[in-house]
Amino acid sequence: MLRPLLFSAILAGLLCALRFAPGAISAQQIDSIGTEHVRLRMPAERESLGRDLAAEIERCYVFMHRATGASLPRKILIQADWVEPESSCNWKNASITIGMNQPAAAADLKGFLLHASAKEMARLGLLYLSEGAQREDTEFLFEGMIEILAHEYARSTRCLDAAWVISRYLDDMKLLGVSTQRSWSRFSSGKRSLRNASPGVTLLTTYRELQGRDIPVKLFQALKKNSLAASLAATFKAPASEVESVWLKRVREQQPADEIIITPEQAPKLVQTNLFPGSVKPGTTLEMQLLFEDRNRNLLPDGVFIRDENTGRVLQAEAASEKGSEFLIFKLPVDSNCAPGEYIYRVTAIDEDGNLRRWTGKYKVQ
Repeated sequence: MLRPLLFSAILAGLLCALRFAPGAISAQQIDSIGTEHVRLRMPAERESLGRDLAAEIERCYVFMHRATGASLPRKILIQADWVEPESSCNWKNASITIGMNQPAAAADLKGFLLHASAKEMARLGLLYLSEGAQREDTEFLFEGMIEILAHEYARSTRCLDAAWVISRYLDDMKLLGVSTQRSWSRFSSGKRSLRNASPGVTLLTTYRELQGRDIPVKLFQALKKNSLAASLAATFKAPASEVESVWLKRVREQQPADEIIITPEQAPKLVQTNLFPGSVKPGTTLEMQLLFEDRNRNLLPDGVFIRDENTGRVLQAEAASEKGSEFLIFKLPVDSNCAPGEYIYRVTAIDEDGNLRRWTGKYKVQ
């Protein structure tokens, strides 16, 4: 008789200790937030956030289901995870994980969760539509279409205007074209960002404008059984090389915007510029250190470009190597035959919301 009582007492004590242990509340998951098509799984202390967003996420499901050719399964699971930094989906079990361990999530919890859910629902629909054809050579199309659909749902397609500017810079850097984009890992370093989605955005937008809004659905359907080149040719009724030529021509014809302001109070600001050395010699390298004010915490190094007006060379920013440094770095090579004088450079910063700002500076060659 005593053993069952003793076991019960010990178990009750352990449960009580766990209840008040650090992190125990975060580990408890609420799985009862549901709509007709979506089940949300949230940490217990975030339950109110999930309930506030449930109706909006259900509307997003309906939109994405229609936009991806009625491809989404009838029920999906969305789990918000405050440990994971990246979002993902598993089309075979109709589940989505939203990685909330992101600076942008901390800046706008509700907005981030909704936008990330929209993107992963778009990805899930495209995976069902193409029967899992997301792979190394087609990733750029998925990333581009996901950005288009997420912003169409949010009625924020003006954010995508910046994709044309990014694509033009990539073209100037010899980084735009089907052969480059199909090597997704090399082109993107495995990162999802507006910069890396921009080639897909501009290619798909080009053919939507030429052949109709539903043409991307036909392309993703074609990817089920065909290679990338064969799918492009079958969908757009032209050889893949011609498809590429039309796309690149459209990118090069675009008049680049001087400024795109989506969220005025959160658009990036350049607050400090350091040049080393102050006056550079021909045949050496000028290092530029740029510090930005980024209130929304979503300005990435791959969204910052510099154009040397002397040579036309376009460079992309690098993160500072010093731990904890917030500066972005450019290393501008100065030609050995560069004449002494003062030269102009132009900085363009594009954050993940599509805000675009430009600044002009000068450097001296001895």
